[in-house]
Amino acid sequence: MITAAIARLKAETTLTDVLAAEDLEALSSGVMPRNRTAYVLPFRENAEPSPYSTGTFRQSVEVYFLVAFFIRRYDDPRGDGRVTEFEATRDEIEGALAGWQWDEQEELVALVATQASASLGKGTSVFVSTWKTTRTVESK
Repeated sequence: MITAAIARLKAETTLTDVLAAEDLEALSSGVMPRNRTAYVLPFRENAEPSPYSTGTFRQSVEVYFLVAFFIRRYDDPRGDGRVTEFEATRDEIEGALAGWQWDEQEELVALVATQASASLGKGTSVFVSTWKTTRTVESK
């Protein structure tokens, strides 16, 4: 599912790059990525009980994932340019993911929340959105 979200963002946006990552804290404390680079990270999964007591095992799992993107502008001490660029980038990501169905048997992807960080210094801010969909676990 993470791979599908990355492919969707690469195909439907003008982001500089879209990559997979595992640790949001490591992203914000390491080498700062290029402007408008996004990362897709796994977040949380909640499984529902299987509705079948015998035979086929089928379980629906709520999947939450994060999309973090970086805005870098060195010529913007107050941050108003970063805010404008944030809004445009956020809108592009939302346009690509909101209502998209990554698998025909799963729920549509929906936005849960967005969190803006304080500046990370050196003209860089990170913004993180949480998304929700489902996946299915089945035994054969």
